[in-house]
Amino acid sequence: MPAGQGIVGRNLILKWNGAPIAGVREKSVAINGEPIDVSADDSVGWRSLLADAAIRQVDISLSGVSRSNVLKTSGFSANARIFPVAIEYPDGGIISGDFFQVTYNETGTYNDAVTFECALQSSGAVNFIPGP
Repeated sequence: MPAGQGIVGRNLILKWNGAPIAGVREKSVAINGEPIDVSADDSVGWRSLLADAAIRQVDISLSGVSRSNVLKTSGFSANARIFPVAIEYPDGGIISGDFFQVTYNETGTYNDAVTFECALQSSGAVNFIPGP
């Protein structure tokens, strides 16, 4: 991407089970790796960490205006809470994998649109294909 150019958030497309979710305004991706502490006496008091992570995870949070019952329906599901999710970037990059729906919050304030927030956590390997 040329210097000085950024990505407009509305151009990131979140797909749930292969289809875009209507009404999503904000998408957040957190990539985490839990370190493995291998400190010992010969570390001379300094913490030493392995280069590999013990557990890797990707968390996605969404918010927007409620226009679909897809996420709400999943939230009420007793046994089907893991779905394929993908975030597609305008440059062709894609983050994809199976995600567990952790939370779904809906707010309906007086005289305003009903909004939602949703948190997803990866289950298994997450793939990242960078754009060209």
